[in-house]
Amino acid sequence: METSILTTSLTLVISTLVVLGLCTSVVYFLFLYQKKKFRHQQEILEMREAFNQVLLQSRLAIQEQTLDHISKELHANFSHLVSLININLQEILPQTPVDQRENIIETKSLAKQLMSELKALSANLNTDHIIHIGFVKALENELNRLAKTKKYEVVITKAGEEYRILPEHEIILFRLCQEVLNNIVKYAKASEVTASINFSRDEFALVLADNGTGFNVQDALDNSGEKQSTGLLNMNKRASLINAELLITSRNGTGTMVIIKIPQPQILKSIQ
Repeated sequence: METSILTTSLTLVISTLVVLGLCTSVVYFLFLYQKKKFRHQQEILEMREAFNQVLLQSRLAIQEQTLDHISKELHANFSHLVSLININLQEILPQTPVDQRENIIETKSLAKQLMSELKALSANLNTDHIIHIGFVKALENELNRLAKTKKYEVVITKAGEEYRILPEHEIILFRLCQEVLNNIVKYAKASEVTASINFSRDEFALVLADNGTGFNVQDALDNSGEKQSTGLLNMNKRASLINAELLITSRNGTGTMVIIKIPQPQILKSIQ
């Protein structure tokens, strides 16, 4: 009898251990499956993100090629036409009645101004030129163009030891700033524009601000699809390409501030 009870108890213990072992195995394999599934999903997300980055870089490269082409066309063709206009005006000036000469002289002055604007625009579209002069000088040129319109009071401040970063990063940073300045001109109704650049080994920081009408940033992002406006989204994507943090603060009637920070920038050389 005791032997039978012992056998039964032993059988129960063994059965319990087997069941526990099976349960443990099932749980373990489920854990491995979930882990593998999670890793697979992460790999898909990483591949998708990498694809989007490559796609964006390709698109930006195409844009730069297009801008370079436009730059060369402006310099070669339009500048040439303006020069011919100026030459023709100079030739007809002596034959023009005295009371009309002032208009000819004014037209010549406008043609000269147009030539200057075309050269500046051509330079700001030309990637090689921007790489040659550097981001800071290119941004200063762009801000000076705004100041020359007499519509904006422009203030530029710099702090720290100025340096150059990777050329491709400078191009993306400059195009980002161009988009910000274009938005100021098109929408802000501002009278003041300020640019502040802080050079640090730990962080590059740029602040562009205006005193314009401002806007609701979240509403602009939420409604970008309906309005078919991807400006803010594109700015964020450009910033991500250079590992930059983009922060836009604005409210209706209070102006707009755009902050761009690049932690641990890849410094090429210091500018004395």
